[in-house]
Amino acid sequence: MCATVLFTGVAWGQFPDGPGKDLTLKVCSGCHEPERAASLHQDKDGWDATISAMAGRGMEISDTDYATVLTYLSTAFPADAPKPLNINTASAIDMESALSLLRSQAALIVAYRDKNGKFKSLDDLKKIPGLDFAKIQDKKDRIAF
Repeated sequence: MCATVLFTGVAWGQFPDGPGKDLTLKVCSGCHEPERAASLHQDKDGWDATISAMAGRGMEISDTDYATVLTYLSTAFPADAPKPLNINTASAIDMESALSLLRSQAALIVAYRDKNGKFKSLDDLKKIPGLDFAKIQDKKDRIAF
């Protein structure tokens, strides 16, 4: 039995039904086991970069098939929802990354926290002199206490 058929049979159950499933399994199994794709979870831009990289390595795919595979993977294996950031334990670098803050803004939060103790609510962050609270307010669903 061909290894591609074996891998495709194993992967078949890991791939949810949907338009583009068969094509995706066929395209992915040309170079590696399809389980690799099933193990990733990315947004559409991430999947686009991955498929583009595979095409750069020699994967042959038409523009139409590319779009079909991109849509299937983006739908079947979307990026995991970001986990809330604990503002009381996060480093400044983590705040910059997770909340898209400037380094100076993240440093203000850490300095205030170090001087005044843990934050109990979003309103506590309003007390930080110089902090652009609007940016924090926009990311409130990403913050935990």
